[in-house]
Amino acid sequence: MRNLANVVAAEFLATAAVVSALLHDSRLADRWTQPSALRDFRISGLAGHLGRAVFNVERYLDAPVPAGVDQIDAVRYFLTAGDPQAGPEDPTQRHIRARGEQAAGTGATDLADRFDAARARLEPRLADLPSEHPVLVFDRWAMPLDQCLITRLIELAVHLDDLAVSLGVPTPDIPDEAADVVVTTLARIARAHHGTVPLLRALSRRERAPGVITAF
Repeated sequence: MRNLANVVAAEFLATAAVVSALLHDSRLADRWTQPSALRDFRISGLAGHLGRAVFNVERYLDAPVPAGVDQIDAVRYFLTAGDPQAGPEDPTQRHIRARGEQAAGTGATDLADRFDAARARLEPRLADLPSEHPVLVFDRWAMPLDQCLITRLIELAVHLDDLAVSLGVPTPDIPDEAADVVVTTLARIARAHHGTVPLLRALSRRERAPGVITAF
């Protein structure tokens, strides 16, 4: 039986393959410098930010984990990583946009090729690592590998949709098992933000559903 990290890794890599197809879409190159569906984010920067969901896994695996670093799971990561209400001028949001543009490289073809190369390198590397293998995230937190991959899987799924909307194309389907992991984790984050009853009502009772229940 595969361990959890192998299962999540397989879904992460399969979802990255779906992302790859969109990064190779000719419309990305055609609209590279246009505004995206996200405020103050060019399509190039959004595509680069999407690519970082794969690039960062290599970076995290390469970084030594110091002793005594707090270990967190995927839900706590998203609860701690930033303010979901922060506006586009928030320093963290500006930094995210800048890193996205940097990751975008010299153009759509360059980004897609680097994305595919990183994905290919990760496949054998992830296959040999256990669920509990610690990785250092943003030089701040230690995460078990399976939890780290869940955060990157969510980034792939969410920003795949953002990029598809930005390009005016239907959002590609991700694998069912990957979607289960993403939706379950997003529901846990939303519950942490809003409480059990509001989330329950949002999912089951339209007549009592709150106006907005989101994870971010």
